[in-house]
Amino acid sequence: MLLMAAVSIIVFLLVDASPVDPVQANVGQAAYVNMSEAKRAQLAAYWGADTPVWERYAAWASSLLQGDWGTSLRYNAPVLDVIAVRATNSLALMGIAWVASGLIGFALGVAAAVFRGRAIDRAVKGYCYLLASVPTFWLGLMFLMVFAVFLKWFPIGFSVPIGMSAADVTLADAASHLALPAAVLSLTGVANIALHTREKAIDVLEGTCMRFARARGLGIGAAMRRHGLRNLAMPAITLQFASISEIFGGSVLVEQVFSYPGLGQAAVTAGLGSDVELLAGIALFSAALVFAGNLIANVLYSVVDPRLHSGRGRGRRFAVLRMPKRAGRPDSRARSKGSSVTHGGERAADANDSRQQTEPVLRESRVGVSHAHAACVSTVLHRPPRQRAANRRLTLAAFIATAGVLAAVVATGLVLADAAAVTDFAQKSLAPCAAHPFGTDWMGRDMLARTLAGLSTSVLVGLLAAGCSALIALVLGTVAALGGKRADAVVTWIIDLVMGVPHIVLLVLISFALGRGFFGVVVGVALTHWPSLARVVRAEVLQCKEAGYVKTARKLGAGRVRIALRHVFPFVLPQFIVGAILLFPHAILHEASITFLGFGLPPEQPAIGIILSEAMGYLSAGMWWLAVFPGVTLVLVVLLFDVAGSSLRKLVDPHRAQE
Repeated sequence: MLLMAAVSIIVFLLVDASPVDPVQANVGQAAYVNMSEAKRAQLAAYWGADTPVWERYAAWASSLLQGDWGTSLRYNAPVLDVIAVRATNSLALMGIAWVASGLIGFALGVAAAVFRGRAIDRAVKGYCYLLASVPTFWLGLMFLMVFAVFLKWFPIGFSVPIGMSAADVTLADAASHLALPAAVLSLTGVANIALHTREKAIDVLEGTCMRFARARGLGIGAAMRRHGLRNLAMPAITLQFASISEIFGGSVLVEQVFSYPGLGQAAVTAGLGSDVELLAGIALFSAALVFAGNLIANVLYSVVDPRLHSGRGRGRRFAVLRMPKRAGRPDSRARSKGSSVTHGGERAADANDSRQQTEPVLRESRVGVSHAHAACVSTVLHRPPRQRAANRRLTLAAFIATAGVLAAVVATGLVLADAAAVTDFAQKSLAPCAAHPFGTDWMGRDMLARTLAGLSTSVLVGLLAAGCSALIALVLGTVAALGGKRADAVVTWIIDLVMGVPHIVLLVLISFALGRGFFGVVVGVALTHWPSLARVVRAEVLQCKEAGYVKTARKLGAGRVRIALRHVFPFVLPQFIVGAILLFPHAILHEASITFLGFGLPPEQPAIGIILSEAMGYLSAGMWWLAVFPGVTLVLVVLLFDVAGSSLRKLVDPHRAQE
């Protein structure tokens, strides 16, 4: 309840800070222009526009508790009625995608772990890394173009056939319209679950229990079915319910692509149409959905492992086996419990007893370690020293080359910015050819120049947003670890608060509050991407605090500032740099997503999201190149930098160098 109250305050402050005039929004532009100043003041007093902000919030919160969420201006209906109607469609879409992505991701993760190092494992990891670099809306555009426009297997969009009354809609009609959006949302949700499940399944397979089962003659498949799956039950529940926020955010983009009348499309419509009441209501509903998922997960933990309530002596036959240590890693007591880096820069909980297995995967343990350099123990790997040094040099060279490619793309895009805006109607709608490798659009603009110019804009936004987000994470993570229990509790609570609202919904709110524009996109992406890196910084600082030489320096009278500058920050810096680098590709993807929805940058400024949004209207005309080439270019840049960052991460975290 406290988190929901905090979410309501944030939502109210964001919509209240928007440049929308409540009087003008309620009476309309024409009536507002012809209205006298006295009448405007009277209406402002009626709607409470001239009262202090805390009084307006108190009145709004009181109305919420009484069931009055206001009236939607766009739909001319109570907000709760609009949410109820739209939620039916959205929950059907999200429910199918949530179950399908969970089952497929779990199966792929287990298969990759069982066949670790083989073709299946490489295929699963490649599939997951590729999907993590593909924007959800672009994948939807490709499905729409291939299966609806070219093959005509499915309808182009909407939830029911156009012109058909609700009474005449059959289950087959609804299923055919739901198939493509659900397939896209399911595929994009698989990657994160599969990678996390693979990590946990490898822990299980390398444990003592599984080795004993194999020694008794059980095959790896039978041993996994009889013993391993019980160990994976708790992480699977954690991952499944932690994915609700991502599923909701993805549904906003998918619904926009397929014109599916759900909550996501309603949120975009409300944001673009200045429907303050509806936008605030959808934001609160999405946060309540995420928090409800977390609550259900906590209840299910008790069902899977009754020892949480009954103690160690009860419920033994349902007990989950201890999660074993990874082979080749130091003892868990000698390093941070939050030092296992997952894809995308986030750290998973490295649980070593059944109680810690119930913690959410996206949280790290608060327990420090006894030695600051324990993470470096595993540098004594099986590979020869010369080979390890050669691999480090090769990784650094690849990263420098990647940065050079990125700089070349930005420079080329800036040079071609003017050429990207040149129109030539005599050359309009040309397919790719020697003169125009990416073709031309409906105004005769060269798509190669337009794509590079848009990509440079997206990269610049991503760099600025990732840099700002990394600084926020560094400050809050350090404060949480060094500021004592109260500071740690406050920062952890803020992280839970930010993670409680889906990223896309929060980005829409921030863009709405700041009036869109370049500044709004940078601020929005920066304010929504710092929690994962803050957890990493916090875990590293806790690890360094418990080091022997730090304790010695403290006993010798060194102050906190001196210890932080001489010991803590040099220790945290490598992981912080890698985490900041891995924030960059995700910042680009979210920048493209928010501009695709129509927020942020103005239409005349080229950006990949704007280019793909405009291309969506020309897919039915067969102009496939408008969506294919810009999307492929964006995916390649994100994938290239993501892979380079992941490789650089292995130099900093040698525990993962053998994966």
